[in-house]
Amino acid sequence: MRYDAGFREEATLRDGTVVVVRGVVPEDRELLRRGFDQLSRESRYRRFFANRLSLSDQELRYLTEVDGEDHYAIGATMIGADGVEEGVGIARFVRDREDAEVAEPAVAVVDRYQNKGLGTLLLEHLTAAAYERGIRRFHCDCLASNEPIKHVLRDLSTEVRFSERGEGVLEVTMPLPEPRVEAPEGPPSLRGNGLHRLLSKVAAQMVNVQLGRRLLAHLRGESQEG
Repeated sequence: MRYDAGFREEATLRDGTVVVVRGVVPEDRELLRRGFDQLSRESRYRRFFANRLSLSDQELRYLTEVDGEDHYAIGATMIGADGVEEGVGIARFVRDREDAEVAEPAVAVVDRYQNKGLGTLLLEHLTAAAYERGIRRFHCDCLASNEPIKHVLRDLSTEVRFSERGEGVLEVTMPLPEPRVEAPEGPPSLRGNGLHRLLSKVAAQMVNVQLGRRLLAHLRGESQEG
């Protein structure tokens, strides 16, 4: 399996910034905390569907102590001017408990590194990692009022399905294509196909909102159990 606990690759963003893309480990809690602190209020709302001021220790544990199979996370880091590693982006999927071939993707990129191709890069790697683990469909959400997004999705595939989730949110289901590995380095290529355009749109506009709710639901359940 390519995307195991030791996965690590360098990548160059559109502006020439070099980042390291690697699997998330429990020791990344502080990196994630600092990265969250750098998100704008708008980015936090888009990612968590709530105005969050900080992440609790319980949330940080959930976000970094992943099992690598049903909950996989991949992050991008770089060395700052002070020589200290900093987290600049993260993407993850959580497998559906009722359907092992379905997972929920999510991505967050620190504001000053947005619009450089980092979100799309992370999602390409995430898609390949999901396919390795037998996941064949991603679910993501969009606002029911977001007509441009719905038109884009319908143009991409006749297999896209929409269902009402309430509160002005639509759930979108889209099949994953088998990644085409074109080089030993870099993510398997998705460029030119519908999913890549979808991921680019998701990364640019952060249309996914569901995982924030699922995270909170998971944390509430964990608190009740333990």
